[in-house]
Amino acid sequence: MNKPIVAVTADTLLADMKPINQRMADYAPRPLLDSLGKAGLLPIILAYDTYADPEEFVETFDALVLPGGPNPSPRFYGEEPLWCIGPTYEKRDIFEIGLIRACLKMGKPILGICRGLQILNVALGGTLWQDMPTQNPKAFIQHMQKAPGQVATHYVEIEKGSRLHDILGDGLYVNSRHREGIKKLAPSLKETAHARDGVIEAVESRDNELITAVQWHPENMDDAVMAPFFRAFADRIIRMK
Repeated sequence: MNKPIVAVTADTLLADMKPINQRMADYAPRPLLDSLGKAGLLPIILAYDTYADPEEFVETFDALVLPGGPNPSPRFYGEEPLWCIGPTYEKRDIFEIGLIRACLKMGKPILGICRGLQILNVALGGTLWQDMPTQNPKAFIQHMQKAPGQVATHYVEIEKGSRLHDILGDGLYVNSRHREGIKKLAPSLKETAHARDGVIEAVESRDNELITAVQWHPENMDDAVMAPFFRAFADRIIRMK
């Protein structure tokens, strides 16, 4: 049987910032590609293209993965950018929002990781805290951890009855590298995990099995802990093909 093809949206590395000769390289995180491959999937890197219809891309793959990256632009959820937020990349935002809507229309599964959870929420009508340390007084946990990125630093509690609970149980310690977070949850999503300060750490689609997204980086965590998460995603793709 052919392996399911999963498209991983690319980020862009500014390899040379000289004013005249600016080279740009599209890439996706190697640990994420490795995790998908170990789960029996065939990952391809999908560079943004604002000139084509997203549905043309969606016809070429079986599922979509939205990885981490820069903050989604606040204009996509109706806000002005605060001084304290980091870089944004509107071309990627536009591309991913179009892909999300096309995948849902065509019934193809989506996995969101960190920024991927955030852009899913935005695409479906939710909003974000642009900068939790200054905007959300309840967020007392260090969500932009100072420990190395692969180290699990804070606990998340997983909702019973969710698909995530079936995979990971009642909860676990996760890594955490984000300043933004979900403020208003999109109507078509439901919360499936939260940190002990109430910050939403995982969501899935309310009325079907198409969306799973987490705020942490499972591709950087111990395989023994997170391999079942990626295998469950692969199984879901195969079941829904």
